[in-house]
Amino acid sequence: VYDLATGKLYASLSGDKLNGVFLSTLPAGKMYAVQVQKDGYLFYSKHISLSELEEGKPFEIAIPLNKIKVGEKIVLNNIFFHSEEFALREESTFELNNVIKLLEKNPSLKIEIGGHTDNSGSEESNRKLSENRAKSVYDYLVGKGVEEGRLTYRGYASSKSVSDNNSPAGKAKNRRTELTVIAI
Repeated sequence: VYDLATGKLYASLSGDKLNGVFLSTLPAGKMYAVQVQKDGYLFYSKHISLSELEEGKPFEIAIPLNKIKVGEKIVLNNIFFHSEEFALREESTFELNNVIKLLEKNPSLKIEIGGHTDNSGSEESNRKLSENRAKSVYDYLVGKGVEEGRLTYRGYASSKSVSDNNSPAGKAKNRRTELTVIAI
């Protein structure tokens, strides 16, 4: 568990050997990045905001892990951009460094970075934005020493929506950066 404001590790936990459950207490009013890893699996990440959490009420999340196999995808939940921009925000480095660790642990792994938008704006502007966002992630990884031949990137605009585009929550789910395994 990382404090997103500082990028510093807040807690390192191990799940129960039988069911993987773990428990942690976190100060309210902050944003955190939760990252889970297991050898042979894609990592899981999620950002959580405890700024509006009701005091004394537990916050639970289910954390699914996917085996590393061709076609498997994960959403990079801790990649952040300002609205209509493609420059990575500083808070994204935590997630990007986890992608680097995954690639280092799995030296034959090849991935595609996919950028996705909601359906607001024109298809052409969304295509450019999604491609530029995916390229920003690609450029960061290459700049940190990841071999270019292990990475591809593509902008999908709103062509692969995972939710409706009729609500702010649906649009937020559609605006995402995904990692897809293309070779092992």
